[in-house]
Amino acid sequence: MNTTWPLSGITLVCTECKSGLYETDDGLICKTCGLGYAREEGLASMLINRPVAEKLAEGSAQKEAVIGMFDSINRSLEEKRLSRFSTFINWGYAPKNEQPGSLQGINQSSIRLLREIIGGLDVSGKDILEIGCGRGGNVSELCKSYGTRSVVGIDLTPSNIQFCQRNNRYEQAYYCIGDAEQLPVQTESCDMVLNIESSHLYPHIELFFAETYRVLKPGGLFLYADIMSASDMPRYEDQWKRLGFRTALIRDITGNVLQSGDDALGSRLHALEGSFEGEDRVWEWLEAPGTQNHADMVTGRRVFTIVHLVKDASGTKGEPSHD
Repeated sequence: MNTTWPLSGITLVCTECKSGLYETDDGLICKTCGLGYAREEGLASMLINRPVAEKLAEGSAQKEAVIGMFDSINRSLEEKRLSRFSTFINWGYAPKNEQPGSLQGINQSSIRLLREIIGGLDVSGKDILEIGCGRGGNVSELCKSYGTRSVVGIDLTPSNIQFCQRNNRYEQAYYCIGDAEQLPVQTESCDMVLNIESSHLYPHIELFFAETYRVLKPGGLFLYADIMSASDMPRYEDQWKRLGFRTALIRDITGNVLQSGDDALGSRLHALEGSFEGEDRVWEWLEAPGTQNHADMVTGRRVFTIVHLVKDASGTKGEPSHD
């Protein structure tokens, strides 16, 4: 198992102390602290196995619930024989006033969302890390259409990463099981970090922001898009500034993602039927019309925002996010 992905400048390191790793028959071991990482279906699982009480204190219960949720979604897609084509699980993007169904083809609204997030940026030749890569749709699209040097996708849910690996068609795409709050990635090794519709599930989002800053090269770019409470944005902006980020773009696309989600509601309900206990729970997860979360987006209490953040070019390193 190669701890440096061959076509990438991004290097796998110990989740805990960020030191280098060496390979054994059973997995990987940190050269400094001795922490071991097992293989799962040939993939490095970079999640730390700690005592239950300590893990629960760090938000482990919420993370285990997220893994269980996506495991259920993946099983449902497999049972309906939709899995092969379902490489995105997100809201997508629809231009305002566009007629429903105008975007032709599977996953086109999600590809359009990625396009809107990238905007006019040139990502060719870049080493990109996607945190919360899900089922690999963005990784594949970046490799296919944008000329990236490499894209590494990290996700908390093993079944997501196993799906990505089985269906990977690009030699410059790599996948790893890992935690957004404790990234197993070398400091200052990424040209860009991408995170789409994932961070609202993180128990400690401030650790995720700090880890993102740490792994970016000086002058590197963080492309961030998610749904959030409008009241949280000032707090996030303050942390970004304290870390050393410069805000290059903030764009509200709530109306566009609402339209995309509403347009695709029928197909999304069919795909996720049986993934949760009770139909109401499916509607809540989809934030469908009639739910409180949907109403909050309509009224502006919750917003879907694209943010571009640039790391201080001086090379100041963010501190590792563990104590």
